[in-house]
Amino acid sequence: MASLKKDIKKSANWLVKAFGDLDKELDFSVKSVEHIETVLTEQFEDGQPKPDGLFASGLGGKLFAISSYIGEVVIRNTKATKWVTDDKDPQGEINIKLVSANGTEMFPAHRVMKRLQNGEEDNVYHYTAIAVKNYMNFDGEIPEGFIEEDENEGKPWWKFW
Repeated sequence: MASLKKDIKKSANWLVKAFGDLDKELDFSVKSVEHIETVLTEQFEDGQPKPDGLFASGLGGKLFAISSYIGEVVIRNTKATKWVTDDKDPQGEINIKLVSANGTEMFPAHRVMKRLQNGEEDNVYHYTAIAVKNYMNFDGEIPEGFIEEDENEGKPWWKFW
């Protein structure tokens, strides 16, 4: 079983490919989240996926991919933001969170679910843009140890100590 952090990366990259198949480019910019908002508007009615739409099957995995992508956008467009996950949490996919070195936390999956329940008033593009510009912004020196290297990244395969 893969870790949630690995699943997040894999799901975000899957979403990029899936949106590419729809001729919508996701490039991990804040602006690209507008494509996600547009698709959610087109594919959901009253919080429910349209019967023959893109979300008629595999809803949970697709919403996790959207949440993962939004989080990756925030990480790539801010300084000192990281994923915090709990692989033992049975609701781990829903409770994935981002933490900034400034102490701010955000829960992308919670917001995506609110977007479906409440409609465009909980616009995911606006949420992402405001998070990047204001809430997750950090101007100081990154505290030592705040950004951990992913396991097996940054080490040659032959170094196992």
